[in-house]
Amino acid sequence: MTRNYLEILAGTIRNNWNQPALTDFYLTEDGKAQDTSRGNHYTFGEMYAEIVRVADFLTQLGLQKGDHIAICGANSSHWVIAYLAIAKMQGVSVTVIHSLQLDEIARLIDFSDAKALFVDREIWDELKEQSLSQIENVISLDNWQILHTIITESRQPATVQLTVKANVTTTSNQLRASVSFPQVAYDTLAMICFTSGSTGNPKGVMLSIASISNNVAYKLDVFSHYVGTNVLAILPFAHIYGLVIELLLPLCAGAITNIILSEKLTIKSMFKSSMLLKPKIIFVVPQVIDYIINENIEISQIFDGLDFLSIGGSELTLQAERYLQQNNIGIAIGYGATECGTRITLATANEFKSRSVGKVVDGLILRIAHNGEILVKGENVMLGYYKDPEATAQKIDADGWLHTGDKGHLDEDGYLYVEGRLEQDIIVLPNGENIHPEDIESKINALPEVKESIVFARDGHLVAIVVSQTPLALGEGKGMRLSVLRTINPQLPLYSQLYDVEITDFPLQRTEKQTIKRYLYK
Repeated sequence: MTRNYLEILAGTIRNNWNQPALTDFYLTEDGKAQDTSRGNHYTFGEMYAEIVRVADFLTQLGLQKGDHIAICGANSSHWVIAYLAIAKMQGVSVTVIHSLQLDEIARLIDFSDAKALFVDREIWDELKEQSLSQIENVISLDNWQILHTIITESRQPATVQLTVKANVTTTSNQLRASVSFPQVAYDTLAMICFTSGSTGNPKGVMLSIASISNNVAYKLDVFSHYVGTNVLAILPFAHIYGLVIELLLPLCAGAITNIILSEKLTIKSMFKSSMLLKPKIIFVVPQVIDYIINENIEISQIFDGLDFLSIGGSELTLQAERYLQQNNIGIAIGYGATECGTRITLATANEFKSRSVGKVVDGLILRIAHNGEILVKGENVMLGYYKDPEATAQKIDADGWLHTGDKGHLDEDGYLYVEGRLEQDIIVLPNGENIHPEDIESKINALPEVKESIVFARDGHLVAIVVSQTPLALGEGKGMRLSVLRTINPQLPLYSQLYDVEITDFPLQRTEKQTIKRYLYK
């Protein structure tokens, strides 16, 4: 059994007490680092003192072991501390993507039965108008201020307001000696992480301590060589890949996690951050490499001093793979799913094999079903979907095998090759997001001027063909296109919004069963 990741983290904190752990790195428009009041800087010791303080505060608020506590905010040091404070007091973290529509955020928080919410003040200013029936306390991620609380005869507001950073100077040695996290059973529910909100019905993936621990501990020795070096944190922590691989793994290894703050996080801002901080490892999705190739950017300037890129989320094209190898950039690549706490397979830079996504990780068994589907079983697999036993039974069969929905094969050395989805209607964008086009189509088809529609990916972007209810006069298509974009995109998360709409009055081609021939539209 793998060691509890919190036990690993406790050892790292003790061994690196006075070394930097978390830095909020604010990037200005001209690409320069700026130390502002928005930024926080924590050594491992300061981080732990803050974790203890916030965990004690949650207990003062009446929260108990096993209570669900939601986090909704942009990446920040305080996001990390809130997550680990919840673990410290044995609560269950519910991570919610802050870029979702406000009504969707509220729905997910309510669905999760969260009793408390950590949230960015800016988000709360709009979210507070939504119905949050079960939330008893709302705490600002900016300064730990209580933004909302329910007071009853049996519950009174806490007398302590956490408005300043913890001071560990006077009790440093005593606190350092007492660093610990609770010892809990490995099948204990640790967090609920939602699958992509683009489906219209995101599922709450219940992950155990074992799942998170196995993902953090596998190949941790590789990352332990990077104690004290910079790591960029750009992927959202509310996604399991960003949380486990970009945050918890480097943190447990003793690296310095530089959390990139920017008014608008883009690939360009990541490049600027890389050139300033010169990290040894960067975690990216293949979209980043495609952008470098398409824009003819000099890769040696961006990744100066880099040991390797850790790539996941979607398929790395052969063109991108060859490009990185030609430029002597090491490639670590993996394949995974939220339902497995992120990792299913991994190949480190020394294990990389062309077109493969590596070998199955420790704690999992992998086999290929008769129809070519990739099946996995083991400690990484989720406990199930929250409050959805029917969907759980559809995903995990009676023998405990999780059905990934992906096709693949294994070579003689045990390397996995992914060959696409069994369900061809699912679109996997270059940034790793899984899009169910039917959900977007249903919104478009609800418009009175629309007869039918189809959504598909073209050059990495979502595009819709929309059929008008009535024949179009000259010039009417342009106005309808703008109308559809302006009406539909505000209803969708940022990562599933339409890039373009094509208007026609010709019906879509269908099969004899009257299903759309999706393969004809690209």
